Amino acid sequence: MPKKTMMLCKPCADKLGANATVRVVRKEANMKITCRMCNRRRYGAEYEVGGKEEKGGVDDDGGE
Repeated sequence: MPKKTMMLCKPCADKLGANATVRVVRKEANMKITCRMCNRRRYGAEYEVGGKEEKGGVDDDGGE
């Protein structure tokens, strides 16, 4: 999944973080945004959202 930027509130960014990588791109003090997931007017930030990355582990050949 290609990375894209979204304006999200903190609760929605946390929910999305369970299934995808979420990273803050721009965070300003008291930034009032319209969340792209819940369509509520809340305080939030601009996040970069991408596919879930696999971290570490052992492959089928026994290597890392």
